[in-house]
Amino acid sequence: MGNTVAEMLEMYGLSTAESLIDSLDATWSESEIKEYCWQVLRTFPDLKKENWSIGIEGGDYIFSFSGHYVFITDDIWSFNLIAERPVLKLLVEQMIGLNKTKHYDS
Repeated sequence: MGNTVAEMLEMYGLSTAESLIDSLDATWSESEIKEYCWQVLRTFPDLKKENWSIGIEGGDYIFSFSGHYVFITDDIWSFNLIAERPVLKLLVEQMIGLNKTKHYDS
């Protein structure tokens, strides 16, 4: 859709939002963060891609769910999610729960 990251963040009220990566401790690998984050996001039945900018290696996306917006960078080099603190808290709690279940089942 051609929007820059800054425009996308501003348009959806996320210009002062925080990173999911900063909300998790250093024991999480980027691949785990990506895997668990998408698992959690897909549990929201109203998850909707609102806006995006796609390149050859991946893209930047705005998704909405439960009245909230998140910005996701997902490309071959990195993954990150930007959201307001309450949304990050919700996602982190659910991701930690999934991670504990996975390690408990192993």
